[in-house]
Amino acid sequence: MLALRHDAEPPSPGRPQERSEISERTRSERPIVCAACAATVTRSSERIACQGSHEHRFMNPGGFLYHIGCFAQAIGCVIGGPASREYPWFPGFAWRLALCAQCGVQLGWHFRDDDGAAFFGLILQRLRDATLDG
Repeated sequence: MLALRHDAEPPSPGRPQERSEISERTRSERPIVCAACAATVTRSSERIACQGSHEHRFMNPGGFLYHIGCFAQAIGCVIGGPASREYPWFPGFAWRLALCAQCGVQLGWHFRDDDGAAFFGLILQRLRDATLDG
């Protein structure tokens, strides 16, 4: 069974946040944007681990290597194409394309299992951290 989890835990309720915790929470809310058009795709706080890691490298049947990151949500993506279980990178999950809602470039894939668990596997080279744009 594939385990999905968020990497960052929220602070305990009722305990005051220290400056370092506030700074960490601000960093975790950074927008991540499409490298092609700068539209917001997701946020750093949406990063999750799947099969024990946030990042994975997979090769498709055409021989293309993809370096992806797993995200719980990607509000700037539209999901397209038929669901497929062919060549599964995450066993038990069907995949569909995940496209930038603004410019249409393929940003990765949306994965869903029969029980409704779902996540996005986004191509890290097609994203950028908006806060690094100066």
